[in-house]
Amino acid sequence: MQDQNLNDLLAQSAIMRLIHTYPRGLDRLDKELLLTIGADEATVDFPGMFSGSWAGFVDWLMAAHTDMLYNRHTIGNVLIEVHGDEAVSETTATAHLVVSRSDGDIEDRETHSRYLDNWRKSDGVWQLASRRTLRDYRSVRILTPEEFASTTTYVHAADVGRDDPSYAHFAH
Repeated sequence: MQDQNLNDLLAQSAIMRLIHTYPRGLDRLDKELLLTIGADEATVDFPGMFSGSWAGFVDWLMAAHTDMLYNRHTIGNVLIEVHGDEAVSETTATAHLVVSRSDGDIEDRETHSRYLDNWRKSDGVWQLASRRTLRDYRSVRILTPEEFASTTTYVHAADVGRDDPSYAHFAH
C-alpha cells in the first residue's frame, strides 16, 4: 500500500508539472514546450472554439495568441486522481487577454475556465490524453487606445518568447 501511495504522489507531481507547463508555454508562445504536454493522439474539445488534436490545438493557440497585445493564464485549484497508468484531473484557470479590435478599440478580456483532463503514462512518461475545457465566466471591457495607453503597461509575449529571463533562470 505504501508503494502505491508513493507511486500516486509521483504521478500527481508529474501531472501537476504538465498542468503548470501549459500556461508557461502559452504565455511565452512556446509551441515546442506546449507540444510536450500532449500525446501524439491527444484530443481537445473546447466547445465553440476548437475541436481536434492536441497538435492542432497548439497551432490554433499560436495563431490566436500571437497577435494579442497581452495574454496571461493562471492555474488555480487542481484535483488529480490516479488509477495506475491513467489519471483524471480538474483544473481551474483564469485567462487575462488584451486584444486589438478592428475598430481601433481594445478588448480587455477575463475568462475563468476548467480543464477536465485525462492523462496516460506510456513508457514511464505522463502525457495528456484528452482535454475538455468548460468556460464558467467571461467578461469583456472595451477601452479606447487612449484609455488603454494611459492606464496600462504590459509585456507583449510575442516580443519575448524564449528570450524571457525565466528560460535562462532554469537553464543549468
